[in-house]
Amino acid sequence: MINKDLDKFVKDQLSVWHLANKNFRALKAIETRTLNIRGLELILQHNPARIISSTANADKQSKSSSKCPLCADNRSSEQIKIEFEGRHNHIYDILINPYPIFPRHLVVASKLHENQTIVNRLGDLADLSHHYRDFTFFYNGPNCGASLPGHLHFQAAPRLSTPLEKEVDAIFTKIHNCEFSLPKDLENKNIILDDLDFISSYQEAELYKYKHFTRGIFVMRSKTSASLESLFKRLIDNANVVQSVDEAMINLFIWYAPTSDILERPMGYTHGLADFEYRAIVIFRSKHRSFHYYLDNDRQLTMSPGCADMAGLLIVPKKEDYLKINENLLTELLDDVVIEEKHEQELIYRMQRKQSLLNVGIMSAKQIDFEILSDGIGTRTVYIENGKLSYMGQLYDELFFDAKTSDSLFAQESFILHSVTIGRDFHWERQQCQSFAGSLKFVVDKDKILAINIIGLEDYLLSVISSEMKSTASLEYLKAHCIISRSWLISQIKARKSYEKGDGNLYMDINLHTLVQDEKDYKKIFKYFDRQEHQLFDVCADDHCQRYQGLSMVVGQNVKKAVDATWGQVLVYDNQVCDTRFSKCCGGRSELFSSVWADKDYNYLQSLPDSPGHKQDLEAFCDTKDKNILSQVLNDYDLETEDFYQWTISYKIEEISDIISRKSGIDIGRLLDIKVLKRSQAGRIILLAIIGDKDKMLVSKELMIRKILSPTHLKSAIFDIELDSKSLTLRGRAWGHGVGLCQIGAAVMSSKGYKYDEILEHYYPQAELRIWQED
Repeated sequence: MINKDLDKFVKDQLSVWHLANKNFRALKAIETRTLNIRGLELILQHNPARIISSTANADKQSKSSSKCPLCADNRSSEQIKIEFEGRHNHIYDILINPYPIFPRHLVVASKLHENQTIVNRLGDLADLSHHYRDFTFFYNGPNCGASLPGHLHFQAAPRLSTPLEKEVDAIFTKIHNCEFSLPKDLENKNIILDDLDFISSYQEAELYKYKHFTRGIFVMRSKTSASLESLFKRLIDNANVVQSVDEAMINLFIWYAPTSDILERPMGYTHGLADFEYRAIVIFRSKHRSFHYYLDNDRQLTMSPGCADMAGLLIVPKKEDYLKINENLLTELLDDVVIEEKHEQELIYRMQRKQSLLNVGIMSAKQIDFEILSDGIGTRTVYIENGKLSYMGQLYDELFFDAKTSDSLFAQESFILHSVTIGRDFHWERQQCQSFAGSLKFVVDKDKILAINIIGLEDYLLSVISSEMKSTASLEYLKAHCIISRSWLISQIKARKSYEKGDGNLYMDINLHTLVQDEKDYKKIFKYFDRQEHQLFDVCADDHCQRYQGLSMVVGQNVKKAVDATWGQVLVYDNQVCDTRFSKCCGGRSELFSSVWADKDYNYLQSLPDSPGHKQDLEAFCDTKDKNILSQVLNDYDLETEDFYQWTISYKIEEISDIISRKSGIDIGRLLDIKVLKRSQAGRIILLAIIGDKDKMLVSKELMIRKILSPTHLKSAIFDIELDSKSLTLRGRAWGHGVGLCQIGAAVMSSKGYKYDEILEHYYPQAELRIWQED
């Protein structure tokens, strides 16, 4: 687009506004000189008018709009505008900057008097650069050179007005004309760039670190504004964490640049077919002014670097500063105001860290209602027809709705599933409408539709941690749970790769004849339930694996901080990722693996008292009724279970006889007796004899016993039995299998000041914390 409208606007404005005309004409007489700092040729501009500008704006700056010179009511009567409509109903006035440092120096001020922020505004800058292609638009953060941080505004100058922009533009044009494949070749280190280090990419956008001049300079290019926005948001989100701020301190430039002519490219060249692309520079800061500003000696510099300065056009208001500045002074100034080296390195690490993709089975039904949030169509339905997926009048073997999963921070929600069952076969079973990040796949599984979510491992954990407990729980507790949820998942995926499917039954190494007479007369139900039965996906979304109930459960920042702070950390024993099981409440003592699942044990899963120092005579951590702790740990439907530590359930004999016969598939008739044949060290029953007047059976293991003696599940297999001719009463304790971490116990530990590594050491003795590297 030719910018005749802006050219005319500038001429019209200068013809009627004396102050602006005077200052723009004064630019022609501005004194300049150059310095080379670490490979970039800089321009020093002695501009006395900028002292007046800074003083005037400081005098007029106010939290209210009554004195703000960018508000329409306070502008000079000679000042005119062009209105620009951004995204999300953002309206801006394009104005002349009356104190210019560039020819055709513009200000783009928000119609509203609102604080300076880049949040949700990059799209507006991209649209401005696309509309006015001869201009570069830039943003000074509120503490990085914005003269009026109380009123949101951008600035603009003719494209390629600063040394850094010229340099980056030339580098990107050179890259654009190369025949290697970006970013693949760069990620594989097949090529090395002289001036840039490749950092990351997102769809059509690429991020690089500029190697020269000073720290903290990141540059971006993208064919589309959407990809640029996504990559920029990831960069800023990570920087916010690194610098522990709500909004990272930045100077930002964006322009819409022409690339080389398509007709001049080599035959068969396909990379970058667009004639234009978005290009951007992000400079991360640590402070507004360097220490030189506050000195009272000959090294004092009254400079407050903003966008122009950080891009190599340094504005020096005072003559004495202009004359004394040398390479050493300027290098000191720049190094003092940019991001610290350790923070820069952490930011690069964050932008380059990866997360593996998982397949999570969410739900199975004959018909599924769902929404894809990006297309705006609303709720639609897929159902089974003739053994295939029927969707919008067509039949499919598989349906796939793609969504890009972020590698560095967290992905946004992309689809919604309706009527998802949670707590299947447990006493809290119910249905929910759930939203998810990642991609969605539908496949036929026997006579039902299976909905599978393809999601990054860390994005998955964000929901798991919020689903297993409240996302507002204490940070140390959430960190501990992040590590065990991640460890468990990785260990299960590794086990699945080497798993050979059996018949699902358990062959126990027990001499039954020593425990029960005539054991051959008993039917046997020996079975444990593990997640290896999943064949079409890695893990399911319910309690059978780990609760995974979508992004609707994620509230507040704590869970994001926990996942982010422990990214990639796992527990390891003997160089293997630990199978870190966990349950709601162990009942005062943790359980052995072999009591619940296969007949094997691990040194890091021991049966120990859940008390300080594992001392038997001290009160268990999980023996608590503290509502403040419980309300942080337990989700609302879990809070419905008040008797998690000690519980009682009673049945009439007719009722329990029917339950046992129905759940076992063996008609025992009327229940006559129940005998405990074997208990674990923690007190869980692992072998039970059930005798009726028609038949009798032996039952193992823990969950099988819990299933057969309840319409859903008993809370645990730690219970005593009171049986007479009319009723059966079970008096028990604990909630869950008790292996590994006790969630309520860990929450109590956190409330008492234990750190996440101390919590992990308590529940997984001998395990070590490491960063997991995918094979």
